Amino acid sequence: MAERKREKRDPQQRRAEILAAAFACFSERGFAATRMEDVAARAGIAKGTVYLHFPDKEALFTELVSGIATPILGQIDGLAANEAIPPRFAISMFYTLFKREVLETERRHLLRLILAEGPMFPAVTEFYHREIISKGLGVLRILLARAAARGDLRNPAIAEVPQIVIAPALLSIVWTTLFEAYEHLDTQNLFDTFLETLFVPEGGAK
Repeated sequence: MAERKREKRDPQQRRAEILAAAFACFSERGFAATRMEDVAARAGIAKGTVYLHFPDKEALFTELVSGIATPILGQIDGLAANEAIPPRFAISMFYTLFKREVLETERRHLLRLILAEGPMFPAVTEFYHREIISKGLGVLRILLARAAARGDLRNPAIAEVPQIVIAPALLSIVWTTLFEAYEHLDTQNLFDTFLETLFVPEGGAK
């Protein structure tokens, strides 16, 4: 009995195990179909233990999404804060980070679930918009306004619709989910080409 007590997980380790189990369940079953019992079974613990760490599956999901997006937003925010860094470079880094940290990993399933099931769970989408989308758009507004002031944008009006920068990232998620089996999308080429449509070539004409 004493040995079992020594084997008890550290709270942070247990929390990480629960999140890993939740990620697997959400990816396999979807958000709506996953129950807290499923997460507990996947983690090999009692359901009550899950509730000690997370009040519901919405809390599980939002923490998973936040854990993915926060490091990306932090790096882009740091680039935006440095006015010496060209806006085009900062936005290209956003695409690079998104491709490496989301699109090329299993994390892309979380964004797929938001797109597919988000309308049924407004608390999840509201959190995602408040904590991730709105903050990301704030950074993009700064970068695009700076680019417009420098004459770097092909169309300065783009600075008023920062959502356009997110468009190829969303397209890549939709495409890889629905159509990749039928036609390959070169996402690096997609991002590079999109940058060319946004920005004036260095030393060139619009």
